[in-house]
Amino acid sequence: MSAADAFEFDASERLRTQAIELPEVEEGSSCVNRAFKAGGKNFAFVGERRGDCTLRLKLRDALPEVEALAERQPDRFQVGSGGWTLVVFPPDDPPNADQTKRWIAESYRLLAPKRLSRELG
Repeated sequence: MSAADAFEFDASERLRTQAIELPEVEEGSSCVNRAFKAGGKNFAFVGERRGDCTLRLKLRDALPEVEALAERQPDRFQVGSGGWTLVVFPPDDPPNADQTKRWIAESYRLLAPKRLSRELG
């Protein structure tokens, strides 16, 4: 990745790193976001807009946790149809790193081919 492709915020770069550490992940672009896919299936999107960081991913097991967060912080957490979730946060107040790593891995397991998902254990 060139310096021109680098994210402005460390929080976005942390999300990028969490996604690309998974087996056989390719990084591309989708509109204004970075798209992360495995086996041809997008499982996470990371972006920056208007001074905020964004993470979009698909959840199932973590949905109750995120829905509870959305009730308390609707400006930060939005759950859409099919479990697609949007997290928007200021770069100086990111979600917990263990939490986002778990969410990204869950989205990967849900969308990547099963042979890749099995590699995560």
